[in-house]
Amino acid sequence: MKKISVLILSVLLLSNISTFSQPGQCEPRGKHIKADLKLTPEQEKKFDDLKYQHQQGVIDIQAKIQKSRLELKKMIDDGKIDEKKIFQLTDDNSKLMGDIKYSATKYWLDVYKMLNDEQKAVWTKHLSQMTDPGVMKERMKAGARKMMHECGMRKMNGPRRGMH
Repeated sequence: MKKISVLILSVLLLSNISTFSQPGQCEPRGKHIKADLKLTPEQEKKFDDLKYQHQQGVIDIQAKIQKSRLELKKMIDDGKIDEKKIFQLTDDNSKLMGDIKYSATKYWLDVYKMLNDEQKAVWTKHLSQMTDPGVMKERMKAGARKMMHECGMRKMNGPRRGMH
């Protein structure tokens, strides 16, 4: 039973950590890269269309992941631990996370195809910065700090008990 509890906690922890690495979470960066690319109005419309198409797909996938996490939580809350089902849900979520990464890669390549040679160099440099492990590590740390700050602010600004 102890092994199953550790497994369940690991799955929940990993599923929560993975939300820090979702693509498309930083809108200001998207605005910054558009300015750096110096897109024509036609390219900007195509860029935005591709971005929204990608984000819409990611939202659908994330909804499936959330439903799966909810199913896992219900199983745990009900005390009906099914090891086979836990592994199946974990495997399904891993595949869905792979689908998100595939979608991000497709989006990147679709944008790349619409750019001229000068813009392609800027876009490629942007990708190399995003795939640099040091940059990704810093983004995850920043996301964790932001989440901790927001949670801390909610606690501080929440209703005070015992004081009138």
